[in-house]
Order: sequence, then C-alpha cells, then structure tokens
Amino acid sequence: MRLMPRLAATAVGFLAAAALAAPGQAAVDTRPDIQPLPANLEAQRATEATGLYGNPAIKPIDARKTGVITMGDSEISGEGAGNYEPGTHQDGNWCDRSRDQAVWRLTIPVDVRYNVACSGGQPSDLVYGGTHQWQELNQGENLAIKARNTKLKLIWVVVGANGSGNIEFGPVATDCAKRRIFFQGVCWPTYTDAWKARAEHTRQQVEWAVNDIKQTMTNAGYLASDYKISLMGYPSPISPDVEDNPNFPGWYSGGCTIYLADAAFGRNKAVPIFESAERRAAQNTGVMYLDASRLFHGHEVCTETTWARGIYIENGNIFDENAARQSAHPNAAGHGAFAECMSAFYNSGLQTATCVDPGNTNHGAIFPGLFEFRQLRVGGQCLDAEGYNSRYDTQLLAWPCHGGRNQGFWYDSATKALHVELNHDRCVDAAGGTLGVGTKLVLWDCHLGANQKWTLDTNGIHPASRTDLCVAFDGAADGSWARLAACNGGTHQKWSFESRNFPNPAGYNYNDFIGSRVY
Repeated sequence: MRLMPRLAATAVGFLAAAALAAPGQAAVDTRPDIQPLPANLEAQRATEATGLYGNPAIKPIDARKTGVITMGDSEISGEGAGNYEPGTHQDGNWCDRSRDQAVWRLTIPVDVRYNVACSGGQPSDLVYGGTHQWQELNQGENLAIKARNTKLKLIWVVVGANGSGNIEFGPVATDCAKRRIFFQGVCWPTYTDAWKARAEHTRQQVEWAVNDIKQTMTNAGYLASDYKISLMGYPSPISPDVEDNPNFPGWYSGGCTIYLADAAFGRNKAVPIFESAERRAAQNTGVMYLDASRLFHGHEVCTETTWARGIYIENGNIFDENAARQSAHPNAAGHGAFAECMSAFYNSGLQTATCVDPGNTNHGAIFPGLFEFRQLRVGGQCLDAEGYNSRYDTQLLAWPCHGGRNQGFWYDSATKALHVELNHDRCVDAAGGTLGVGTKLVLWDCHLGANQKWTLDTNGIHPASRTDLCVAFDGAADGSWARLAACNGGTHQKWSFESRNFPNPAGYNYNDFIGSRVY
C-alpha cells in the first residue's frame, strides 16, 4: 500500500518536467518536490535535524551537511571487525556495526557518515516500507530520513547474501564449517547444482532494492546527478591454498576449519557466480559497480596477512546460533582495504572498477572496468595450471583449451605480472628465480620480482629483462611442461593471448574447480 503514492509522485514529477520544456526540446531536469514522511518517521527526522543544526526544519539541499551512508548486510556492517557500536552486538540486536567499519575510514571529504547496515540484512530491508531487523528502523526508511537532513554524496550498498532463495551465505558457511568440525564430509555437492539459480534470484532481489533506493532519493528531492550509488561485490574469505602459508597457524588455531574442497568450491565457483549476479544487477540498474571478489586473494583466513576473521566461537558454545556469527567476515584490516578501494573508486569518476591487491602490497588498488581473463594458446593447446590448482609450484603445462579458470590469465601492464584466474595472489613465475634456458614455469606467490615480469609481443612471451628467451612447451604432447627456451622465431613460441569462447564448454566438468591438490 505504501508504494502507490511513490508511483503517483513520480508520474507527477515527470509531467511537470515535460510541461516546462519548449516544443521540440528535451525536458530539463527539475528538482522533484520532497515528499512528506509518515508521522513516526518525520518525528525521527526532526530530532536528527535538531541534533545536526539545532533546528528541525529541512534545509535546502545545498545548505546541508554532506554525508555518505552504507547499507546492506554483515559484509559491510562491520561484523567480524570488533569494536562494535553499543547496543548492536547483544541479544535483541545483532546488527554488529563496527566503529572500525569502512565508512569511518573513507577519504571522501564529507561532514557526516552513517552506517545503517545490519548483519543478516536482505534486499527487502533496503526497500522503503519493507522488512526490518530486530527493533531497527527499516534501512530504506532510515535512508529517507538522512537524505532529507543531509546532502548524501555516496550510498554504498553491499547486499544479496541473505534472504530466502538468495545465496544465503550464512547458513551455507555454517553448514560447511560444522561438517568439517564434526568430520561429516564435504558440503559442496549439496549446493553446487542449485548455485546458479540462487544467484539469479539474488540478482532480481538486488535490482529491486537498488531501484527502490533510487526512488527513495527522488522522493527526498534529489536529482540523479546529486549523488552516487555504488554496489560492491563480496570477496572470497577462505582459500584452498592456506597450507602455502609458511606460518600456517593450524586448522583450529587459525579458524580455517573447512574442508579444502569446500574452500575451492567457494573461491572457484560460488563467489564468481555470485559476483556475476551482482555485476548484472548493477548494470541493469545503472549504478556504479565495484568488483571486490578477488580483493582478499592472498589475505584469506589462515594466509599470511589475513583480512578476514576465521571460524570463531565467541562464547565457546557451538550450538548457540549467535556464537559463530562473526566468522568468515572482514576484520578491521579488511575494512581498511574496503575503504581504500571505495575512496579511490569514488574519486576516479569510473562507473565500473575492480579492486585487488596488485601483489602482496597489503593494500587495495582499483583498476578501470572488469578484468577479462584470457587464454594463452599455441596451436590447439593452452597454458594450463596443472590439476586446476593454484598452490605454490603448480606446474604450467600444455593442455587442450577448455575455457576453465585454470587457463585464464590477466596481464597487469603496470607490473608486467601474469595473474592466474584461480587466485590473484598466484603469478606466472620462472621457477627458483632463474632466468635461463630450460627453467620451468610454475605458479607462485606474487612478489613482482624479475622472474615474474613478462612482456608479450608478436614474437612470444619473454622475461621482461631477457627478450632473448621465449616461453615454449618442451614437447607436443598434452602435459608437456612450459619452459624458457632460446627464441628462434618458431610458431611454437608465438602465443595468442585471446578471449575465451567457452562460457560453458562442452565436455568441461565444473566439478574440476576442486583441484587435485586440496585433499
């Protein structure tokens, strides 16, 4: 019932704008009237305005304090980061809003910052007049209040992981962790076949929420040019490569108690499919999109410098439904990376960007657009990470091209590194740091040293410092190793770095995402 006046107001505003345009001219943007709030929301708005300005009146938009706001679920509320706002981490309210959350660390110049996100939040919580959590105000209604009292410059949305029929990250992660703790076997077969359908449902729900946020801003008197909405994707918090950590803390001590096959499912299939759904939601609603799905690669639970909290039982009672809720969420360092990414993204003027750690810098950096991972092909064979693995010293070899993520590579022209699609923290590496004839190529931790810097040209792939050396397979058979060889101009050294046309290749078994070295 509460949605009908919104539609009517939109129609009136459109007709008014059209009436102002001269014949043959496009309608000029006219600032829409501010729609009145229901009495309960108006009372709260007036109280907040008095706190901001000493007066309950709604100020002209350009006379207000500027602000930013985060909306969504536990990924952005700050759950896992600790230092919670009083009253948001207790029975009766588990929103888990942290004072170390990213919005407080943005370098965007504003007067006020708001975090209305809440753990467990689902898209309908962001819809004005929709559902709400605990005794909290609906997030869309909270936005309506703050949009009238301040001039919001950025609405940062992270949502879609919760809600019936959606990805439902919390229950899935809890199930997978319990199965590992009690040695009940892997969880991924339970979820793999239905994951695409869950992601599609998530996309529809996220689009609903984002479009309603835009309408809420219109009803608050905003033009589309007054503010930005940025939808951000979710990073993968757990990796199947944790044993590469030379200081691996142990499964229980480090809180990475999940079967490695399930971790591989999460990183190699579940998160990428989820990311694709979020990306399409942003494209379909015309809002900014920040792909953060690879941001935590190299910083997952139990890796060297973790940006996520591990499996953590807060009160020691594993049967308490709230005891492990902080698990597998960004920690304070992870929110620091979020803040770096969003600050750079907002200031860049880009509509779409990707944020990653370029190579163990311990900082997030943005790149324009979305990464395209390409295959490196010679004849009918592609460079392939053996066994669908990304562990240290994984051999790179010749294999028929099939479009899998272990045959996808992204070239960073700034650092000259070739990153494998499986793990942004694994780069094509001349083994042992040696640049000489016969040196085999492997995957290794990205450190951006001389043996990980490559140039790609019409004559082949070369170490950046040794253009006399070329990458080639040491035989014609499938499984032949990729090595450095003396450049001779042969066709077997001339690689095509090309787009893959295998979105769902025939004969490719998606169960291969597990890899052969995770058990």
